[in-house]
Amino acid sequence: MGLIKKMHYKSKLILCYLVLVSFPLILCLVLLYQSIVKPVRENAVSAIDQRLDQELNTINSKIEKIRNVSYLVSTNTVINKFFVPKFYGDLELIEILNNDISPLLSWLEASSPEISYYHFFTNNPSIPETQYLHQYDDYRSEPWMQEMENSIFDKGYYLEPCHINRSYSYGYGGEDQMVYSLFYPLLTSNNFLEVCIKPSVFFEDMKTIPAMESGFVAAVNSDGKIISDLPAKVTADFRHSLEQRLMEGDCLSDSDEGPFLVSLAQTEYLISIKQIGSLDSWILCAVPGAEIVGPVLKAQQSFTLVILAAAIGIVLLSYLLSTLLIRKINTIIDAVHKIQEGDFHVAIPVNGEDEIDQLATDINYMSFKINELINRVYKARMLQKETELSALQAQINPHFLFNILDTFKMIAIIHDLDDFSDSIAALGNLMRYNISPASYHCTLEHELQIIRDYINIQNLLLNNRVTLLLSVPDNLLRFEIPNFILQPIIENSFVHGFENKLSELIIKVTIYRGDSSIIIKIEDNGTGISGEQQQTLTAAMKKSTETLEVEPISLEPQERESSRSGKSIGILNVNLRLFLLYGRHYSFTFSSSDLGGACNTISLPVSIPTKEQEENFLNERSKL
Repeated sequence: MGLIKKMHYKSKLILCYLVLVSFPLILCLVLLYQSIVKPVRENAVSAIDQRLDQELNTINSKIEKIRNVSYLVSTNTVINKFFVPKFYGDLELIEILNNDISPLLSWLEASSPEISYYHFFTNNPSIPETQYLHQYDDYRSEPWMQEMENSIFDKGYYLEPCHINRSYSYGYGGEDQMVYSLFYPLLTSNNFLEVCIKPSVFFEDMKTIPAMESGFVAAVNSDGKIISDLPAKVTADFRHSLEQRLMEGDCLSDSDEGPFLVSLAQTEYLISIKQIGSLDSWILCAVPGAEIVGPVLKAQQSFTLVILAAAIGIVLLSYLLSTLLIRKINTIIDAVHKIQEGDFHVAIPVNGEDEIDQLATDINYMSFKINELINRVYKARMLQKETELSALQAQINPHFLFNILDTFKMIAIIHDLDDFSDSIAALGNLMRYNISPASYHCTLEHELQIIRDYINIQNLLLNNRVTLLLSVPDNLLRFEIPNFILQPIIENSFVHGFENKLSELIIKVTIYRGDSSIIIKIEDNGTGISGEQQQTLTAAMKKSTETLEVEPISLEPQERESSRSGKSIGILNVNLRLFLLYGRHYSFTFSSSDLGGACNTISLPVSIPTKEQEENFLNERSKL
């Protein structure tokens, strides 16, 4: 926050522009990344998935074709008739085999080259063991035979996972090659057909078409062994490393979780795997990571260039806009500096209606008013000098008058005229207070003492028919207020309080603390003030303060003479003084008092003292 405060306004403007533009820019960049960079990798992965799906469709179609051929063989009437449970003689058996079975099987092998071997399992003991014919009882305890029987019972056929070709008596086998076996039941009970299919039948086309530029597709069994032919460029060590990696962890079982990276022969490869459900095998696609990352890096580089170009453009645009705006502000600053140096004849050119142009208009008006005010203040100061000179001349003679009053006081004391002595002392205090060059402020305690002195003088003239009631908390006595603002109001109570009245005059002064002000209420039991008088007096006070705001204080010769004689001291004078000191932060109102006369209420803004300050003041006051 401190750094921002020290920044130039132009820098703040640029920063604001950058912040405002950053949010939509970031959103656009995110959308741009989603539409340009991210799809590059997704397209590459999608191409690999499409290749694997294509291979899966090809494999499934071959499986379906082999199943159809196997089903036709298992339902062939010639074959099923041969396996009907009956006893065959040697001659009959030789005739059927040579004339029916062997020609049929030879035709099947020729017409369906994808099937490598045919095997029949029978429970007819009269049928001898051959390369095609096997006794069911000899193999029924084998795990694969039991698995076959269970699966046929559930699904009607059994496709055995890839395994080493079994060696039957008088049959093919023992070649240590991998095959898939498909079993179908014959129409006669406990007779089964097995067809053996080499993995190359399903996967022979994989190596001919590369994946992307230099990748390849291969098939693996549940043990992680590659069971398809690989391109010539794939070395034996690479194949071994890939098989070892596939056997580690759960690569095959987690094939649904998407592609993963492996390091093979010091090269990163992206491996994608999909399961061939019916064969219990998997096909994988291995593509060098560079073929995936390369296009992504190119897209990222292009994206970075776009970001840099956008950032540079935004910064330049922000700089140009801020320069255009700050040019007006600099013109205003130059004009303000001239005003500070005393040149008020400035005129800022205004060419628009925006806030800055409005500010320039206001400064032009302000400089004009200051220049006009200087002329007025100069004249007012000249008048003030004249008034101060008159006041200094008026202060020469009062010292002689004070000495005479002290002499009168001593004479009154000698002759035991206590009331007369107190009145002379009170008069002296009032005169000193009125003409002394003191501060503009005094404490409430001092101001209240002046009121007491004034009441004492009036009681001498009115035969003690004036009663003063004070209600002031001690903790408020040290608050400062403008001097000589209460006595004119008290004097006003005498002027209007004893008008056409011969009884006792009661004046009550109540002072208390508000939330952030001091409230002073002065009441009397005089003739009171009517509503019309209140409105008239309030209007006069308002008019005087409004006039004071527009025109400086000036007194014509007759007014200055009237001021010296005391005739101008009154409610309006008090209100003007309060206005000059507090502006609009005070109030002076009039109302009817519960005592029967008028009530004057003054509210002055003051700071509330702390408890410690109050205690210190009360302690010092108690020592006096």
